[in-house]
Amino acid sequence: MTRLKILQTVIFITAFLIVLRLFYWQFVAKINDVSQTLSQDEIPASRGEIYTSDNFPIVANQEAFLFYGKPKEITSVKETASKLAPLLISEKYATREAQLSDDEKKQKEEEIKKQEESLFSKLSSKSLFWVQLARKVPLATKQKIEALEISGFGFENDEKRFYPEASMGAQFLGFVGSDKLGRDTGYFGLEGNYDSKLRGKPGRLGQDTDPFGLPILVREFRPLSPQKGASLHLSINRSIQFIVEDKLKAAVEKYGAKDGTVIISDPKSGKIIALATYPSYNPANWQEYEENLYKNKAVADTYEPGSTFKLITMSAALDLGMVKPNTKCDVCSGPRQIGGFEISTWNKKYFPDSTMTEVIQHSDNIGMTYVADKLGVDNFYEYINRFGFGKSTNVDLQEESPGGIREKEEWRPIDLATASFGQGIAVTPIQMIQAVGAIANGGKLISPKIVDKIEANGKEEIIKVDDTKQVISPQTAAQITEMMVNAVEKGEAKAFAPKGYRIAGKTGTAQIPVSGHYDPNKTIASFIGFAPANDPKFVMLVRFTEPSSSVFGSETAAPTFFSISKEIFNYYGIGPTEK
Repeated sequence: MTRLKILQTVIFITAFLIVLRLFYWQFVAKINDVSQTLSQDEIPASRGEIYTSDNFPIVANQEAFLFYGKPKEITSVKETASKLAPLLISEKYATREAQLSDDEKKQKEEEIKKQEESLFSKLSSKSLFWVQLARKVPLATKQKIEALEISGFGFENDEKRFYPEASMGAQFLGFVGSDKLGRDTGYFGLEGNYDSKLRGKPGRLGQDTDPFGLPILVREFRPLSPQKGASLHLSINRSIQFIVEDKLKAAVEKYGAKDGTVIISDPKSGKIIALATYPSYNPANWQEYEENLYKNKAVADTYEPGSTFKLITMSAALDLGMVKPNTKCDVCSGPRQIGGFEISTWNKKYFPDSTMTEVIQHSDNIGMTYVADKLGVDNFYEYINRFGFGKSTNVDLQEESPGGIREKEEWRPIDLATASFGQGIAVTPIQMIQAVGAIANGGKLISPKIVDKIEANGKEEIIKVDDTKQVISPQTAAQITEMMVNAVEKGEAKAFAPKGYRIAGKTGTAQIPVSGHYDPNKTIASFIGFAPANDPKFVMLVRFTEPSSSVFGSETAAPTFFSISKEIFNYYGIGPTEK
């Protein structure tokens, strides 16, 4: 009996070990294979296109392919990897083979070597039925690979982004890269903000599943078709966008600026008509540019707005009835001492008994401290919030910054004074467009938007603008508008303004804070305004960082604003109304 028990025990243990081993190969090993290749067995979905307001595809898709291998069907791995490697390196070498320098030839050889090692490693994984070798392979490369007539390889559609207008709109478009699992993913701008809608739903190469519901990689592929992503239709006017980018590039180079930004929107709807930053990049080849160029400065950059913020301060005081356009300043005869600091005008010229209209015309810092005294911290802070500063505008672009307004309890008398003329606070360009857009829109604040509608599966979703908010009265908006028109016609930039047009605007020159003080030679030069003043068709901000030809907005940003405005007047067919 003892021998029989021993035999039974041995048989039981052996059977148990066999079952355990079968379980490992059937489930555990399979799960490991799947976990390693789950992201690779997807068939990428066609990404949704992006259209400008004239229904032009500013972002489309171009034919390309996912290249995969079947390691179990490949006999000579090393020889195969050697043949394929030169075909799968960067396209830049193929397009200019004859012009390559010695360094570039060396880089090419190194890239081929790395590619060969990568292919050898992947194709040596005999436990896998399928392995991804390359993505976004152009048709020409696909044809070269097929000409080698090597068995054990295949292709699936894997479209890549195509930009018919090259770098146009790069900052608001963003680009498509890959996430950690190799999936197409949008980064920055619209591609990032609407990635979940644009990307669609991927298909799969094989759909057999194990008891855990995970797909099993099999030799017979039964593809599940992917579903295309949604397309975006923008409010961007392609013609005006072209004008803006052309003028902005020329201006940045002419004035020796570090960079420049222009935003144009329709103040009555909040829709963005054009948005550009220079220097820019080409999203089709985003890897070849410095990362700082990906940033959309129009929504991500914060800066001290300088004198353009005087419009917000004056609007608040007018709206509360604390001043009128003809109210005279009784402290404007010279510098002021506030909280142990001296406040002076930008040009050391003073205008005793200036009216509030003249304070805006002369961009008088002393006059603005007079207005700030009338307002007080509580009232001023309330209107700063009303106009949308210190919080996101909810524009439908990735990476928006809320700006920076310190807590009201932290404000000292000097902070109230300097904030009245745009120092000591941080705003974004898109916030300034929203705020001045409210003045142009009879006092109604509207969140800026760039997408008009989303189209998917034959259905359209119209993007509704957020509810408008009355931040100042229509009467106040009309008063500050006339003060802005006077500033254009009689201010320091009047020589550049097109004749016969009523344009409301204001210059801004803000010194850049460096190590606890302001650098007098480094400024943010800007101009913001709208036209025609009586029935605004657009509101526009022009901003330059550190222009070297002149530090003043009146000599850099203002001429650019008026130059672009002339082109827009021509485009819209708006003629002069005054002699």
